[in-house]
Amino acid sequence: MMKDAVALPALGDWLIPDWQPHPSVRACVTTRAGTLSPPPWRGFNLGANCGDEPERVEQARRHVHRLLGTPHPPTWLRQVHGVALVPAGHADAEADGVWTDKAGWPCAVLTADCLPVLLARCDGQAVAAVHAGWRGLQAGIIERAVAQLAPDGEPLSAWLGPAISQPCYQVGRDVYEAFVGSDPAAAAGFEPDGTPEHWHLSLTGLAGQRLERAGVTDVSGGEQCTASDPSRFYSYRYEGQTGRFASLVWLDASAD
Repeated sequence: MMKDAVALPALGDWLIPDWQPHPSVRACVTTRAGTLSPPPWRGFNLGANCGDEPERVEQARRHVHRLLGTPHPPTWLRQVHGVALVPAGHADAEADGVWTDKAGWPCAVLTADCLPVLLARCDGQAVAAVHAGWRGLQAGIIERAVAQLAPDGEPLSAWLGPAISQPCYQVGRDVYEAFVGSDPAAAAGFEPDGTPEHWHLSLTGLAGQRLERAGVTDVSGGEQCTASDPSRFYSYRYEGQTGRFASLVWLDASAD
């Protein structure tokens, strides 16, 4: 019996941000388009730690590299909800952010509700991709990335990728106190949900607040909700066991 043919996505199936901080900066977000992985990862899963067959994940990652057409493959991290950043090329490093000041080295983070933050120097000299779940956000992953890219206060631009929206993201007192206990202004990112000890958290709102404090005022994106669009994006809150999609940023040498 013949197996069904596998359909791999085209670049046109992915989200291309309306974000151009510099002519050399390129970015994209993969989606579930395709039939490489069966349920529960249904579509095009790039996550290596969510139960999918490693061979399928590697095939998907190679396909991403082919479509990007960059000299070097994306740097895939082992994300741990921390604040470590590594230079592009440190594949399989335990970190939640990756940066580069060299052309042709895509920086990638994987998400399925957490917030992907793409950063670029406005002079086109460096870019970074950050995985900002609530733990990493609260611990300062965004501030670490800003300091890495702009040590002397160079102008930066940020784009916020698809993540779970505030109406879909209920959290408990532990999360509320983790933020507000050390930063009372973070209360602006929480809305009571009408039940005791629970709030709705805005990852994009808190990320924007922290970016502004770090001196990044050129911030865009943040409109797509993963939990509200599970046919396009993976959502852990909506599905439980599921895959991961990638947000990528890189410098294109041909634009110099």
